[in-house]
Amino acid sequence: MTERVSNLTDLQHYRDEILRIASQHRVRQIRVFGSLVNGNLTPTSDIDFLVEFEPDYK
Repeated sequence: MTERVSNLTDLQHYRDEILRIASQHRVRQIRVFGSLVNGNLTPTSDIDFLVEFEPDYK
């Protein structure tokens, strides 16, 4: 990702890439939370992901 993401619609453009990377690391579920979801994103904000891995992933 080289372009700035400023809302969920922007992040949606990267969905396939995010899911591809997640599948390479045995991610069961990935969620977005924080300022991006709440609409409080600032120029210094990051993007918060909650990642759940497959139970047997080490």
